[in-house]
Order: sequence, then C-alpha cells, then structure tokens
Amino acid sequence: MKPEKTIAYVSPQFLAKLPSDTPVLLALSGGADSSALLSLLVEDSKKNGYSLSVAHFHHGIRGDEADRDAEFCRESAKKYDIPFHLEKADIPTLAKLSGKSLEAEARERRYAFFEKIMRENNIPLLVTAHHAEDLTESILLHILRGSGIRGLVGMKPCRELSRGLYLARPILKAEKQDILDYCEQNGIEYVTDSTNADLGYTRNAIRAKLVPEMKELQKNLSSVFARLSESAAETDDFVKKCAVEYIEKECESSIPLNSFNSLHSALKSKVIANVFEKKFDKSLEYVHICSVIELCEKSVPHSSLSLPEAVTAKIENGSLVFEEKNEAPSKSDFNIPFFEGKIITEQGIIINIERNPADKRKISPFSVDIAAELVMSGAHFRPRREGDVIFCGKMNKKIKKLINEKKLPLSLRNSLPLLVSDEEILWVPSVALCDRAKKTPTRNGFYRISIETEN
Repeated sequence: MKPEKTIAYVSPQFLAKLPSDTPVLLALSGGADSSALLSLLVEDSKKNGYSLSVAHFHHGIRGDEADRDAEFCRESAKKYDIPFHLEKADIPTLAKLSGKSLEAEARERRYAFFEKIMRENNIPLLVTAHHAEDLTESILLHILRGSGIRGLVGMKPCRELSRGLYLARPILKAEKQDILDYCEQNGIEYVTDSTNADLGYTRNAIRAKLVPEMKELQKNLSSVFARLSESAAETDDFVKKCAVEYIEKECESSIPLNSFNSLHSALKSKVIANVFEKKFDKSLEYVHICSVIELCEKSVPHSSLSLPEAVTAKIENGSLVFEEKNEAPSKSDFNIPFFEGKIITEQGIIINIERNPADKRKISPFSVDIAAELVMSGAHFRPRREGDVIFCGKMNKKIKKLINEKKLPLSLRNSLPLLVSDEEILWVPSVALCDRAKKTPTRNGFYRISIETEN
C-alpha cells in the first residue's frame, strides 16, 4: 500500500495575516493544481468556518476544449455546493485591438474579473494554485527578459492585489509530482490544457526544455530557486522600505533632483517605481525606470520623456515630475449612418452589420445583437464626446469612466464607434449596452454588429 501523499499547504488567511474565517475566492482552471487545491480548501473551510467561492475565466482561445473546462469547473463547484462565477472573453480579439500579447491581455482581463467578483461579494482574499515549479519557471522567465532583483523574487506567497484585496498562494512550496500523486490517491478529477504543450509560449518552452536540463545538474532545483526567491524578496523589501522613507521625507508632488541623484542606484530605481505606481496605480518596467533615472542624472531643464500609460516624465524647477497626457484626439470626427454590410472608418475600425444571422452569437465584447426596431431610423455611429452617458443598470453612467475601468487602449478611446439612435447611446463596444437594447428581438428580428480593426 502506497503511503498517503500530502501536499505542502499553508492556510491562505495565515499567509495574508487575516482572520481565519476570512472568505476566499479560488481561481479555478480545472487543472490538477487548482482541482487539488479546491479539495484542500473545502476541508479547510469546514474546519475554520469561512465561505469559499470559485471563479473561472474563459479566454475564448481553445474552442470546445475551453467550453469543456468551464463546464468542468461549474460541476466541481456544484459537487461541493459552493458559489461559482464565470466570465467569457474573446482574448485574441482584445489582444489585437490593444496591441498586447495574448498572455498579457489574458492575465490583465483575468485579474480584473477576479477583482470585480471580490468587490461585489466582499471577498478580500483570492487564492491561486501556483506551485514550486511555477516559481522556478517565473524566475527563469524574468531572467531571460533581463529583470532586476524584483524579478528574482518570482512570486511571493502573498501580495496585495489592490487596495484591501490580497492574493495568496497556499501551495507555492508543493512539488508538481506531489500534486499529481495527491489527485490520483484521492480520486480527484481534472482537465488538461492542450496549449501547455505549445512551445510557442515562452513559459512552456522553459518548462519543457530548460528546466529538465537544469534538473540534470541540480536535482533539488525547486528548493534552490525557492531559496533564491526568499533571499531576493528580503533584499527587495529592504530597498523598498528605504525608498518609502526617502519618499515620505523628501517628496511631495515631485522628486527633488539634488537629493535623488545622490542616492544609490538600487534605491533610485525603487523610488521611481514607487512614486509612479502610487500616482498612477500602474507598474513601470525596468527599461523605462532606467530611462527616467538617466533623465534625472542629466538634469536638463524642461527636458521630458514619454512613458507608458500616457505619462510624461519632466524636469521642472530642479525636480522630476510625472504628468498624465491628455487623451489622444481621434483623427477626425465622424457620423456614419447605420446600414447592413461592412463599414470602415477613417480610424481603421471595421464595423460589420448582419441582419438575422443564422449562426449562434460569437463570444466577444466587441459584438452585439440589437433588436431591429431600435435602429430602424436615424441610427448612426459616432465617436465618444465629453459628457456622454449611457443608461444601464437602471442609471445613467459616464462613458468616459466606464472606458477607463475597462482599461481600453488609448488609441481606441476616441475612435471607438458608439451606436446612437435618437440621441440615445445604445451600445459602447466592449464597454456597455443600454438597458433598452437588452430587450429580446420581436418579429422584426435583429442586427448583429461586430467591431474589429484593419490590422
């Protein structure tokens, strides 16, 4: 008889330093790791009396297989009688529109979904099933991308996700084989993602090629990288603490160059990163941080540097200041009448309009079915204007705020065609649909509208 296999597990509430009865949301993919963790959390929740929910994000990438995974996760939640949350997105289309990689777009949308569920349901703690091999792969990935000390941390057992929300990784020290053995011995079913075998993804290539070669040289590879991560985290935390002390003492609305330029280079990097993140709630990549430091060291009055997130770094009055640029205006205003067929705007946006298509509606935030009577006369497309609102959720909501919350790329914000009828905004693609447009089509049928770019 085989000895009972266990997994290295730490209570997520303990990792987050929260009360033992704090509610938990599990990011469930349906794979072996998250399915095993679901089993552990179910037992733990019974023991410590906290509510457990699961969430699954459908990326719209793997067709029937992705549908299978979503249904598997739904059934897993049903098996344990716990709340289940699902969101579907067309990541390939979204990535094409934003210019980001599939992996980057998927990660951003996935965590935005998790945060939304957490805030709507008062769940402060998100749990993911990252394990020891994931940590190793992340560190190697960061090294290959030229990361600094922060990249060597890889993943922390717990971190703040956003204000008041936390992410914990209870099985970060667990070995992959232990997880598989645990599933086998406990009869835990799981699904397998076929894209894990696609070596076109850098992480998969690291897992399949680089890690096995390194294990030939160091059998305890996961333990070695775990120690590296802990050591890097200690160093990173210390430098961050020093940076915070400097910021609190020296910086108000700007960073004084006299004192900043005398700092150690490691401290300079952390000061820039912290000030930027605090002001814009976004991270700045290492290459951009180095460029800002160079700007400061040159200290040329009125010199500036363009940064991501539509931010400019400027040298003014002996200090470094970060300023948010105004949203880029669209190439031109437009007013396009609604008609069946294909429309291409001057901004390179393609609008496809079909009458009563027979196929089922595709999963995409950039497509919608609209009752025909709503667009019978006077309907048209136009860009967003200052002060625009849409009536959804039984109230008027500012479209500019909704677009910002959806994190649409800057290039789309003023070129996105809004569907308008009788001065009422019916649809903002990927952002909102007005309450009246959600009605079921009558005998007049419906129009399917989809948005894409030429590139």
